[in-house]
Amino acid sequence: MSDHAIRKIVIVGGGTAGWMAASAFSALLERSIEIILVESDEIGTVGVGEATIPPLIAFNSMLGINEDEFLSATRGTFKLGIEFVDWGAVGERYFHPFGPHGQDFRGVAFHQLYLRETARQPLPDIRHWSMSATAAELGRFARPGPTARPPLSQLACQSACKRDPLSARKRDPLTRWRKVDRTRAFALRAA
Repeated sequence: MSDHAIRKIVIVGGGTAGWMAASAFSALLERSIEIILVESDEIGTVGVGEATIPPLIAFNSMLGINEDEFLSATRGTFKLGIEFVDWGAVGERYFHPFGPHGQDFRGVAFHQLYLRETARQPLPDIRHWSMSATAAELGRFARPGPTARPPLSQLACQSACKRDPLSARKRDPLTRWRKVDRTRAFALRAA
């Protein structure tokens, strides 16, 4: 190492973001770099569970975390999108599905084609062209297999966790590549 080489990384805060950072550094950086996570047992979790979005699947895969084990450890379930209630006005709902709407055509994104056509004629809501939105509306879901083809391959999902997925309780499988040293801190309160 040169005199300016990074030898130690200190992460302050042990919530989801802190443990995700520690886990990523642990998996991706040279083993000669020490990783220390500073967190306080005095600061509890909110306790409402964690919402995730589809990129967490790729993150977990990068860390070597089995999705089924992750769901079991967090008492998770699958979600197909996010519903916004009273989004535009009281009583209005908007469901943002994970995954694409329809099929792109000759390099033009489906939603652009949809918007053009709605200017010409009334069309059903765009959610009707989404596998994830349709599955959510029907209350039906199964993970598509690795060889699934459209339209099933367009069914995108993510996990919804009832427990903090990356809390100290879950740090063991997240740091299997090497030890992340956990340092206890004490919360300071302003007078």
